Amino acid sequence: MQQLGRWIVIWQWALLLLLLPLFLFPSGFRGLVTLAIPIFWLIRKFIYGKFVTRSPYDLAVLALLAMIGVSTFVSFDITLSLPRAIGILFGIALFYAILDFSSYFSPWPVVGVYLVGGVLLTLISLVGVHWLPPFDFLNGIRPWLPAATSIEIPGTVGGIINQNELAGTLTWIAPLALACLLGLGKSLWIRGKLILFFVIIACFLTIFALIATSSRGGILALGVGSTIVIVFFIPTRWRVVLAVGLVTLVLIAIAFGMRSVNNDVMGDTLGLTGRVEIWSRAMIAIGDFPLTGMGINSFRQVVQTIYPLFAIPADIDLAHAHNHLLQVALDIGLPGLVAYISIWIISTALLWEARSKLVRHGMTDDPNYSLIAGLAGALVAGWVFGIFDAVSLGSRPSFMWWMLIGLTGSVYYAVISPVTRYEPDSPAQTAERPTYDESTVPPPIIPTVTSRYSKS
Repeated sequence: MQQLGRWIVIWQWALLLLLLPLFLFPSGFRGLVTLAIPIFWLIRKFIYGKFVTRSPYDLAVLALLAMIGVSTFVSFDITLSLPRAIGILFGIALFYAILDFSSYFSPWPVVGVYLVGGVLLTLISLVGVHWLPPFDFLNGIRPWLPAATSIEIPGTVGGIINQNELAGTLTWIAPLALACLLGLGKSLWIRGKLILFFVIIACFLTIFALIATSSRGGILALGVGSTIVIVFFIPTRWRVVLAVGLVTLVLIAIAFGMRSVNNDVMGDTLGLTGRVEIWSRAMIAIGDFPLTGMGINSFRQVVQTIYPLFAIPADIDLAHAHNHLLQVALDIGLPGLVAYISIWIISTALLWEARSKLVRHGMTDDPNYSLIAGLAGALVAGWVFGIFDAVSLGSRPSFMWWMLIGLTGSVYYAVISPVTRYEPDSPAQTAERPTYDESTVPPPIIPTVTSRYSKS
């Protein structure tokens, strides 16, 4: 029985992803997924004595969970808030499950599944997005797939995926694919041409689809994230050249923006002017509900009633505040925003410490170095995209952000305090496994070089 329990704990992340299609559909199926999460945690409690593995993120995640409960309680419409709250819970469960898996195996299988998910998302978008010129030729793909035209994609309006949300999701994927191509391309050419071919396809498809969305915020984020990735792999002198080029491009962009502060800047119906008005209403709402937030996903219903907009028609559904920090504060209050920002800060610290160790030891050819580069680029790209838009916490694609955070913790432990991998189905190895003493884990929020496992 314990052997089965260990297997479930180790492969919990894969089981959760298998349940993901049920999560995308309404009520009844989503309830089944929600029920699975505490079952997994109870199994882990029985096997290891803890509901989840310890990590530097614990305090931030606990605060986030607490504010989700508070925000859901004060929400004026539980039917709006509860699905998003469940989505955040699903993401947190996936995050801890990835950390558990990485204590036994390399995080690269998770990376592979993550990139496969990015490719599948891109392929679905070919029939689920209404493409605008000059990429409107992609609309011709949908009529060639009669079955696709009859399928209603969950979470979409009329079966159409929002282009900006697609762009925001792809900013978490494309830089990671690029880092795998740049950092691992040479070794894969020698030892795994099939994998290299897949990485090339993933890199091309995700970058192309992101550019095809015509989301200028997404394209900007892709540019910044890709630059971060490239910096990891070029000599110092070329980094200076790259920095000068970026400063020049930023100055040109600012000059263009000063001349045209309208739809041309952002490339959508809201434009920069509409976003500024939304941000002003969001800040007023945060001032009215600073501690609890107004309820997860409630802003879209409340804004036109209590904080009416003048430049934006009332029939436009504002799914979020078009800024990820403002949206989190609206959903779960300022304490929740502090917890959310803490997760970003911790991730930055973990990646920095892991990279520094590899550089000090001259191990920049280590595969984990490429993974660090990809995660850094993806997280920076996601943050930049979140300045002008948002993929809300708890929305359907947001589980991919939690996978990024889980991979960040995993690569940190793989570099800073690697542990011996044990096959879960070998009784001899199970008997030899070191005592699972989680008291040796670094305290939450403060990353250190201490291992999660005692060496008994």
